[in-house]
Amino acid sequence: MTTTHPSGRTAIVTGGAGGIGRGIVRRLAADGFTVVLADLDETAVHEAAAEIGGRVEPHLLDVTDPASRRSVVARADALGGADLLVNCAGVLRDARVRRLEPALFRRLTEINLIGPLALARLVGPGMGARGGGAIVNLASRAWLGTFGSTAYSTAKGGLVGATRSLALELGPRGITVNAVAPGFVDTPMTDGLPPEVRRRTLDAIPVGRAGRPEDVADAVAFLADAGYVTGQVLVACGGRSIGDPYLARAS
Repeated sequence: MTTTHPSGRTAIVTGGAGGIGRGIVRRLAADGFTVVLADLDETAVHEAAAEIGGRVEPHLLDVTDPASRRSVVARADALGGADLLVNCAGVLRDARVRRLEPALFRRLTEINLIGPLALARLVGPGMGARGGGAIVNLASRAWLGTFGSTAYSTAKGGLVGATRSLALELGPRGITVNAVAPGFVDTPMTDGLPPEVRRRTLDAIPVGRAGRPEDVADAVAFLADAGYVTGQVLVACGGRSIGDPYLARAS
């Protein structure tokens, strides 16, 4: 049964049962949002909602399915309507271009790009009618280009371009649209990296550590309330994107 919370704002967080998504849900719930925690893994959805507690509403979501997308927006509407949409659901499985199968490319695009755009399309009218809102898309530092991740980088780069265009279109309705582009973040997805790959990755981060889900959540929380910031990409990468980390460490 859906519990209605009369005060505060409502957020939808897709991919909310994953490492980064769960951190975002936890932060938004602490900030007073009622959060529709939406994810494809039904067991993980309910486990995450129970772990976080408070004003968290578990909901099963397949971002590639139109009916499922409509269902999660309807769930938020029953709570007063989405004031914030965080498109965090994503998948990283890629290959060098000569081995990239069309089916994999389509799958990455459907989840990482088309799904977020379709959800933005669904929540936009309601946000506009209520006087505004915010959409935050989880891009990736990979949108700048990552060797061997052409399909993933393409989808995330497309999401960045869409973020900027949507900001122009939805701004007059009081809706801000921004993106957060995380770098390397410690999550269950990255735990399985070979030790040498992990070491090289950490060596390339000027602040000297991997990101944490709460680092990304801080960026999302900022953009949720930054009413004069729109069409921007906040790169949460520990400085990896700005120059030569080895020179920075030597100084």
